[in-house]
Amino acid sequence: MPYFPVADAIAALFRPHVEVVVHDLVTMKIAHIANPISKRKVGDSSSGDRFPDEALEHQVIGPYRKTHTDGRNMRCITAVIRNEKGHPHGMLCVNFDVTMLERVRDSLGILAFLPPSPEPESFFHDNWRQVLERIVSNHETEQGMSARALGAPGRREVIARLHAAGILDIRNAAPVVAGRIGISRALLYRYLKEIRGIDPADG
Repeated sequence: MPYFPVADAIAALFRPHVEVVVHDLVTMKIAHIANPISKRKVGDSSSGDRFPDEALEHQVIGPYRKTHTDGRNMRCITAVIRNEKGHPHGMLCVNFDVTMLERVRDSLGILAFLPPSPEPESFFHDNWRQVLERIVSNHETEQGMSARALGAPGRREVIARLHAAGILDIRNAAPVVAGRIGISRALLYRYLKEIRGIDPADG
């Protein structure tokens, strides 16, 4: 694809914080990747990055936020690549690792006693990862420590927030939540069972 040099140029300019991925929507595989922060490689599946058809009607999608499997936060934007008939056949995704910037922000927020983000904890099905990260990040700011350092009460509280927001009702959300908090899925389900057992809405 003629977009490969563009991907390489963007990644080179912002190295080591930016990854650029070119997805082939025909094969649903990664066609090219520059500065692979995510450790993905050419030929890997693109199914995890597939947007709904209505989103692909736009020329540019985003900026939006997603969370890497190791818990790092990425600010992303996607350009839809079209064939000569105007049909989407590829995506050029620019993924900016903002972990370092967020750590600085959170540290300053704790020092200055700044309140957590006032953004509403509501979501549409296609941006639940953003809401997950917002809820957990706000909880970390309130507690003054990372989610992975929380004790049982702190874990239960953040899981209760995620449950109330409907995050854990989303298919395949549980392993992402468990990874972000730093617990096993079995422990997550145990906490969730306890929370649902005392939730009046669940009878």
